[in-house]
Amino acid sequence: MSHHPSLNFHVLSFMPNDLDYRVVLDAGCGFGEWGFLLRTRKSGLPYLIGLDVWRSHLEKLCLIKVYDELLYGRIPPIPLKNKSVDISLACEILEHLSKKMGLGLLAELERVTKELIVVSVPINVSQEEIYGNPYEKHVSKWLLRDFAQLNYETRVVNVFPKTLRIVDGIRRFVFKLPPTITHLIVAQKLLRSRSEV
Repeated sequence: MSHHPSLNFHVLSFMPNDLDYRVVLDAGCGFGEWGFLLRTRKSGLPYLIGLDVWRSHLEKLCLIKVYDELLYGRIPPIPLKNKSVDISLACEILEHLSKKMGLGLLAELERVTKELIVVSVPINVSQEEIYGNPYEKHVSKWLLRDFAQLNYETRVVNVFPKTLRIVDGIRRFVFKLPPTITHLIVAQKLLRSRSEV
C-alpha cells in the first residue's frame, strides 16, 4: 500500500539505525516503498521480507529485487514461524482490514516478531478502492486508545502545516474531492528493551 512522504521520518525514527543481520517483515508491502527506504536510509544489510495480498505488487517487486523474500497471502495469518523476524512494519495497512482482522494482524505481528513492531494508520479518512485494487478500500477506523490498550507508544503526525490544510480544504470543496489524509497515528511496540537489542 502507499503512504504519505511525511510519514517516512516518524516511522524510521522508531527503528534502529543499524539493521545489519536483522530480519525485517514489511506486512502489506505494496509498491515496496518501505523496503526501498530501509535499504537507502538505514545502515547494514537486513534480510527484508515483503508480504502482500495483491499479486500485481509482488510481480513488480520481483523485478526490482528490493526484498530478499516475497510472500503472497491475506493477513492475518502471517505465514511465518513464531519469533522468526526481528522487526515488523505494518504501515497504512490496518485501515484496509476490519477491526477484528486488524486486531488479529497485530496479534500475529506480536507472534512472529522478537524486537519491535511499528504500525501507522490515517486518522478518520475514508477511501474507496484505487488502482483497480479492492484491498485499497478503508474499512475500519483506528484511534490512539486502540493502540494504548495494546501497550503501543503512539505519536500523531500532522501531514500538512496549517496553510496547506486551508488550501487543501478549499481545493476539496471547489472540486468536490474526498478528504485528504491530514493526520496519521504512528505507533510502536517494543517487545524487548533497547539494551537487549
